[in-house]
Amino acid sequence: MLRSLFAGFITSARREFRNCDGSPLTQQDVARLAWAFELSLFLLLAVASTWPLVTRMESAIPQGSERVATVPLFNLWTIWWNADRAGSMLDRYWNAPIFAPSENAFALSESQPTTIVVAPIVWILGSRALAYNVYLLGMLTLNGWSGSLLVGSLTRNRLAGIWAGAALLLLPFVHWQLGVLQLTSISGVVLTLHFLIRFIDNLRSKDAVLTGVSIGFCYLSCNYYGYQLCLVLLFSLMALLVKHASLRHLVVGSVVIVLVAGLIVLPVVGVQLSVSGEQSWDRKLDTVWRLSALAADYLRSPWRGPLIGGGVGKPRFPLSPGAACLVLVVVGSFTGLRHRETRRLTFFILLFVLAALFLSFGPMWTVGRQIPFLHLAEWLPGLGAMRSPHRFAVLVQVGCVVLAGMSFSRSNSAVTTDGEEAAENVPTAVSIPSPTRMQRVSQWGRIALLCGVLIESWPAKPGLYSMPEYDQQRPWIEWLRMETQPDDIVANLPFPSGRSVSDYEDTTVAMLWSTFHKRRLANGYSGFFPREFVQLKSNVQSFPDEKSVRELRKAGVRWCVVDVAKLGSSRSGELKSQPLLTMKFETANGRTHVYEIERLDK
Repeated sequence: MLRSLFAGFITSARREFRNCDGSPLTQQDVARLAWAFELSLFLLLAVASTWPLVTRMESAIPQGSERVATVPLFNLWTIWWNADRAGSMLDRYWNAPIFAPSENAFALSESQPTTIVVAPIVWILGSRALAYNVYLLGMLTLNGWSGSLLVGSLTRNRLAGIWAGAALLLLPFVHWQLGVLQLTSISGVVLTLHFLIRFIDNLRSKDAVLTGVSIGFCYLSCNYYGYQLCLVLLFSLMALLVKHASLRHLVVGSVVIVLVAGLIVLPVVGVQLSVSGEQSWDRKLDTVWRLSALAADYLRSPWRGPLIGGGVGKPRFPLSPGAACLVLVVVGSFTGLRHRETRRLTFFILLFVLAALFLSFGPMWTVGRQIPFLHLAEWLPGLGAMRSPHRFAVLVQVGCVVLAGMSFSRSNSAVTTDGEEAAENVPTAVSIPSPTRMQRVSQWGRIALLCGVLIESWPAKPGLYSMPEYDQQRPWIEWLRMETQPDDIVANLPFPSGRSVSDYEDTTVAMLWSTFHKRRLANGYSGFFPREFVQLKSNVQSFPDEKSVRELRKAGVRWCVVDVAKLGSSRSGELKSQPLLTMKFETANGRTHVYEIERLDK
């Protein structure tokens, strides 16, 4: 039935659409039409799954499951900085105006250079929020399209591909982390799997190059996913290489993949390694332990379905792809391993899932008295700096969707991805024997499970963070922009006293305002913090006493923007009596003061 419906769609498209000269559409034209249809479908699905975001594109950004807007605001600032530097041909790209006067501050976090694609929105319209939301919807759409490409090519079933694209667009982990922009981009992972499998099957140099490009794109859009993908492939790729006919071509292609990916990511990785070497960061084991997954987490769904609140013990994170998806994973694994032609591919996807599952447990997984994760961290560069092993769960969920899609294609007469072939084969459909009652039950049962996956995955209404009103802050921002020098350093006070994400929300708001006055900040937020900032933060906790003011001036700070209400009445009274501070500007409501720090005596 599904085969006939799709073939009918192709035939109707050929009859209804014509080229400019009146000739019927060619096979390539129909393929382009099908891809355009899928992209439109996935864009609509992205809009629907994030509703009502599309109604507030310029006034709000998704906060997702984040308790505070610190991370979304920081990513908003990141989009602005990428757009700003793109307009200057990436000059001084890594010397972002935060944590001044520290160098290479932008290498302390996810730089996300792929967000440059929305730079024209910032240049022309000036809307940071609109650029952020357009990029988010674009990434979700690309997730769906890449998923359709992967599963459609593996199964030669376009309907199975469309379903998998929808499932990956609605992936529970992605929407659970909707407030962390970089974690919403899984298309690099999916495209890498697609082109890697094609290369190993056909050994074409074009696919090797595209695999390297996909790995590079994955890392540039999300450092976490790029690194995690390479680790998981390291443990699972052997399943595709065992008993391969042409070892020489594999080696040559592997070199091409590494070179292409290296050329793309080296400009980023090189700076990151240099800065991390200077700072010598190490994640505390108790932090890594708290952010590692438990087995019970994979029996807990974030939204709805029979697995909500399920599991044994006390789960930490909702990491399950859903009950219906897990059932289809079992079916897909069983049927894939039974058939010789799909056994190696199924074994690879299973190893991919199991490797990601193991790594997501972090130091929680023990063998006897040994902790394998810690041993791996000793010889795998970068693993020791990873804070959140549970994020490997996104690769587990991607692999589960792929296996689920593959199980459906074998239960149903495949609708080939080639629309021409599907249309040509319609007349022969009548000669196919009618399915037995058991086959009908099996087919409709799997279709029900596929629908169940999408129903379970449909996300809850996302939390939206309303953008702060610029007009209320305009007076002091304009004063700074007009009355200070471009290389001056500004400190927004008071500094946060704690170390949690919520403590830095005001800091990221200050970073947003800095995109308008464009002065360097002594403040900042990122994945890592430079030692100089940590020390300065400790030294100015008692601001505005003389010691704090002197430490600020020693750090190169000339201007202090003080939120009097947050400083407190007792401490704000000391501002007038501090001889090293001279008030230069005060807003009409008296809440924000701008002070100049006097030069220190030599």
